[in-house]
Amino acid sequence: MGANNDNNTSKNQSQKLEGEDRLSTLTDDILLSILGRLTARMAARTSVLSTRWMHLPWLLPELSINVKEFLSGPCSDPAEENDMNQAMASLTKATRSFLAKPRKGSSISRLHLKLYLINTFLSDIGPLLGDSVNSDLLKDLDLTIHDETDPLDRSEEDMIQRAQEMDGFFSAYPAVLRCLTRLCLYNVCFGKLDINHILSDCCKQLKHLCLFHSDSGECTPCKIDAPNSKLSVIEINTCRFERLELACLPKLERLEWNTWLSVYAPLSFGFVPSLGELKLSNGRSASQRGFKLSEVLDGATSIHTLTLDFQGENVWDHACEDSANVRSTFPGRRNPRWEMDFHNSKNLLLKELQFIGFASFEHQFTFIRALLERAPNLQTIVLKPNEQCDQCDALDTLTLSLLFPKEKYGQEKVVSRITDGIFSPQIFFGE
Repeated sequence: MGANNDNNTSKNQSQKLEGEDRLSTLTDDILLSILGRLTARMAARTSVLSTRWMHLPWLLPELSINVKEFLSGPCSDPAEENDMNQAMASLTKATRSFLAKPRKGSSISRLHLKLYLINTFLSDIGPLLGDSVNSDLLKDLDLTIHDETDPLDRSEEDMIQRAQEMDGFFSAYPAVLRCLTRLCLYNVCFGKLDINHILSDCCKQLKHLCLFHSDSGECTPCKIDAPNSKLSVIEINTCRFERLELACLPKLERLEWNTWLSVYAPLSFGFVPSLGELKLSNGRSASQRGFKLSEVLDGATSIHTLTLDFQGENVWDHACEDSANVRSTFPGRRNPRWEMDFHNSKNLLLKELQFIGFASFEHQFTFIRALLERAPNLQTIVLKPNEQCDQCDALDTLTLSLLFPKEKYGQEKVVSRITDGIFSPQIFFGE
């Protein structure tokens, strides 16, 4: 009996070793492909598995370091100041291990870095990034500056201070700007900063800009006139710009704006010859006035993909939002005015329309057919329902998403009403 147990143990150990040997025989390219799917924290942990793995994390060409992964759990939401400080201390240590003393063969050329705006730690992070840029190790930086404070709890002075601290960081470590290609900011106010100077003269390599809960000062328009900017993508989420005027952005290819707070039309276009994708998503509040889509699109002559999300067509859609707080913001929602007035103009470039929140209303059919009349090259239409969230499911109530055609017969009927025997686009129904 003892001999059999010894044999079984030996056999299991042999199989285990064979499995490890098979993993070890994989090439560095394959192992790096596996590690590339992990965060920097997890990838660094694999270095203790064996001597075979010891050097691999430092050979990754692309690295992701996210401060939120260093928050100790369970952690309050939003994170408290002490938790944020501890997380930033851990992030600084991790960044130093990868960048301070590059190991032989290090090739980290692209870094995704998400951090908190805490000056105590930025004074350590800045030199690490600057030295990596100056030594030609780091060539591409994707930087996100998080904020755990609820936007409603941020005063205008707080947001201005955050913008100035960010500007101070870039001024102290200008080498960082030479490789900054993507920047994501939360709760900042550009009121005392020249955004055109930032885009054209400072962040010369910036291609992608994301803004969350930001503005240029209360009830103040923001004008971007940056002819030398390389900016190709702008994403705006719940920002308080009174109006965003894109006077000149020659490289801009995609613009997404989710929820605006301005009373009138939130956008205007000047010279944006490369803008091909535009996505607009908003639920109109009581203080907002309707506007003609044609007024917004005027000047954007190269759009080929237009995505519209009207969040329930200004009627109640999410049962979980049927509360006093929401109704005070969106009282008495009514169907919007779907007027089409393009002054007999045609859009020859529009090839695809994505319509989120489709519910088989007559004004929706009218709107889509009007676009088909004015966009002779519109070949693809994607219709999607409003998303039904878990809170709505829990309430077990009927929503407008049920008006979205899911069965073949209903979809064929929608196609027939849109094409009307005249048009012939491909119509797809999303989930």
